[in-house]
Amino acid sequence: MTLPHRRQFLRLAPGAAAFVSSPRFAKAQNTTTSPIEHSIVAVNGEAKLRVFIEGNGPAFVLLPGQGRGPRDLEMLAKHLVSGGYRVIRPEPRGFGESVGPIEGATLRDNAADVAAAIEATSTAPAIVAGFAYGNRVARMLATERPELVRGVVLIAAGGKFQPKPEIFQRLRDYQDKSLPLQKRAEIGRALLYGPNATISIEDMRIDDGSAATVRAQSLLPTPTTPLESWWSGGTVPMLVLQGLYDVIAPPENGRSLKTDYPERVTLVEFPDLGHAMARERPDLVASAISAWAAKLNH
Repeated sequence: MTLPHRRQFLRLAPGAAAFVSSPRFAKAQNTTTSPIEHSIVAVNGEAKLRVFIEGNGPAFVLLPGQGRGPRDLEMLAKHLVSGGYRVIRPEPRGFGESVGPIEGATLRDNAADVAAAIEATSTAPAIVAGFAYGNRVARMLATERPELVRGVVLIAAGGKFQPKPEIFQRLRDYQDKSLPLQKRAEIGRALLYGPNATISIEDMRIDDGSAATVRAQSLLPTPTTPLESWWSGGTVPMLVLQGLYDVIAPPENGRSLKTDYPERVTLVEFPDLGHAMARERPDLVASAISAWAAKLNH
């Protein structure tokens, strides 16, 4: 994906550190060759999950949004690998070659799948970064299995403050395959991206989701997985990346996390980015993550 060179400003919550781009990180992108990607199979009970592994160095686990697969965060993974990290991308159950019970699967089940991936790759404790639904999985994992998680990164965090009602209809239109692809792309650009986005239809990956995976990833709280069971993300350091044009995971979610846990939450707000910031500007997202992660080592 080719991105225009333009200056991007970050708005930060009080007490957060300013990230624009890291010269060390940018240099690494130009001089480091990404090791070849390979995959293994992780097992969690009846679930068998394909796990993609790439790079060398401290481990990051990347979790995509609802119904989506590992390729959804491919460009972010490439930037992190070039910056000297090992990136683990589990394929959720019901997607691609990953199999397992779908009906009745809970947020805890999805978190246990990721735990199995971390254990199978011997990368604990890892930094776990989740986009959209993936950030709920990351927080549940950090709560349930803290020994596996060194830090949590939330990309477009939601859960407490909901989108406006009309957003749900626009999402349905965006996913409606009876509409022309160009029309759906127009809806998607307004719904998922910032005002300066130039992303192509191909890079939007509009139909890359899995209906089976959606069924395995309920967004509704249940008696066994209420909001309170995962909202805090355990007790580990947390980086929250929030686009101020995000109408799906409104910025109030990130600000609430900063208010709730001021000592361990770093909130970074991108004024010009929307919900799909990891596809829109993976370079900015990776630079912010890299700068924050470097501080965990000190």
